[in-house]
Amino acid sequence: MVVMLYKTNILALIGSENNPIYNKNKVVIWDDYQKKSLSELKFSQNVLNLKLRKDKIVIICFDKIYLFNLSSFQNIDIIESGENPHGVIGINYSQERTIIAYPDKKKGTIKIKNYEKSTNINVLAHEKTIGNIVLTNNGDLMASATEMGTIIRIFNTDNGSLVQEVRRGKEKAQIKCICFEPNNKFLAATSTRGTVHIWSLSTALKTLGKKNEDNESQKDKDKNNEITQEKETEGTNNIENKRSIFNVLPNILGGEFFNSEWSFAQVRIKEQKSICTFGSDNTIVIVCNNGKYYKAKIPMDKGGDCEIIQEENIFENS
Repeated sequence: MVVMLYKTNILALIGSENNPIYNKNKVVIWDDYQKKSLSELKFSQNVLNLKLRKDKIVIICFDKIYLFNLSSFQNIDIIESGENPHGVIGINYSQERTIIAYPDKKKGTIKIKNYEKSTNINVLAHEKTIGNIVLTNNGDLMASATEMGTIIRIFNTDNGSLVQEVRRGKEKAQIKCICFEPNNKFLAATSTRGTVHIWSLSTALKTLGKKNEDNESQKDKDKNNEITQEKETEGTNNIENKRSIFNVLPNILGGEFFNSEWSFAQVRIKEQKSICTFGSDNTIVIVCNNGKYYKAKIPMDKGGDCEIIQEENIFENS
């Protein structure tokens, strides 16, 4: 496995069991400009997945997650996760804060760890084993799916509440990739069924905005209540902080009923293994494991099938 730090010369390399020098329990941070190793991180378990940010390295093993500082390679945290044979992890990439979401020990449960707020929220996201987790760049939203691959749920990472539920299809399929549009207006997913689905996140953004307004209103009420209580019980230390309770309790539905929303746009390709990302000018880019590259225009006005405006074979051109 090779992970590139954006468009830099820094690479993270994970070896194989057949390589005696670089095996699966070792991560090598490689500077391709200097042609040398900057650091080697060795673990007791095989490394299943790895994420790079400009300031941090996140390494995922079977039931542990390691967080390192990228500049010093010092270990920041070791997380005990649930069994995670596929190395499922969700992180945000903005350096303003650090949020990590990962499968917890109870099936279908995701733990969201916010380092700036020092909170750990358990979200009962699904009934079956978690297959995918992805966060928005700023970490406000989390999308997750199970190994069934029929439903994707979007959550508010601040309190764990469900803000939208979308449906890929009725038949089981492995979701290979989930991605948020940079402005968090859309969500896309690829699967082994071949079709790339695109959903609008207007429901999530509307619900998130409403909850943020409610939270601000609640904060003002709490502040006024605390001032009143302090005046009435001056000198006591037993004032209850009601908001702290909701930071640790799972808040899945919040008393609201969510219907699954079908995708408003689709890209139909033959390949069953692909990843995708949003391009500029309302386009979506799809790269397949066989070297095929697609760029499609999203019909913003009416939805439906996207027009493929570019198709290439990367391997043939290399």
